[in-house]
Formats: sequence, C-alpha cells, structure tokens
Amino acid sequence: MRRVFLLFLVANLFGCATYKPVPEGYTGAVAKVTDSGYSENGYSEGGSKAQLFALTEINDHRIMNSFWASANASHGQGFALTIVISDRQVPAEPMKATLRASHTTAAPIHAIASQLAGTFYSVEGTVDFSPKPNGKYVVKGELRKGGSAVWIEDAETGEPATEKIVEK
Repeated sequence: MRRVFLLFLVANLFGCATYKPVPEGYTGAVAKVTDSGYSENGYSEGGSKAQLFALTEINDHRIMNSFWASANASHGQGFALTIVISDRQVPAEPMKATLRASHTTAAPIHAIASQLAGTFYSVEGTVDFSPKPNGKYVVKGELRKGGSAVWIEDAETGEPATEKIVEK
C-alpha cells in the first residue's frame, strides 16, 4: 500500500512539474506570483497544521504549488509539517487562475480528525487574472467557519488583483 501511495505521489509531482507557466524560448513580459501561508507560530500551527493560499492551475494546467511542495517536504516525518512557500514566473497576459485556500496537515489522519471536529476549512475556484509586466503578486486568503476566501493581490500596493473566491 505504501508503495502505491509513493508511486501516486511521484506521478502527481512529476506530472505537474512538466507544465511550465513560462515556456522555454518565451520572450514576452513576465510577472511573479508567490503563494503564502499563515500560522501563529511561524508557518505551522502547532507544528502539524497550517493554512496555505496557493495558485494551483493556470489555464487548466496544474502547476507546482505550496500544497504539493509542502506534502513532498513533509513526507516521512509523521505529524511534523514542513511548509514550503512556492513562487513562479507567469506570462504577463490574461489567464484563468485557479486558487486554493485550505488548512494542510502533515498526516492525513490529522486532516480527517480536523474535518470531523469542524476546524478544517477550504475554498477553491477560478478567477480571471491579468498580471502586469514585472508585477509582483501574492496569493492571499482567510480561513474561518462560513467565511473562507482566496484571491491574488498586488504585492506592492496590497490591492486585490483578482476577485475574491468566497466560500458558498
């Protein structure tokens, strides 16, 4: 069973790593989008649970993001969660951006327990995003009961660059 899980994880990681938002040979303008995370003690809530806000797809293509990078970094560490905040360059042109805000844990059983306790929140959706050339953006969000949201904001001005995806 463990071998099947590892094979699935590796296939997903390498499957997403093959799509590069900025393809080789691209000569147009680019922007930078950075995921983010929040907790009360650094990046991890008590060392085993954190909140992540990430860009997960561009124009229906899965890309490397903080959820996958953190899962990979935490593999084999039991309940110890290692958070990895991802960033990437994207073409400075209109796109469909899929965003996700969610709690994440090092161990699946912890996620299940949090869901049963009603303390595991998540929201995901797709927005139109038109990054400016050389722009710097951060995926931001908030996770709370009945009010989770995720969006992209301009890193320099703090102003939203996309509409907010709000839990319904």
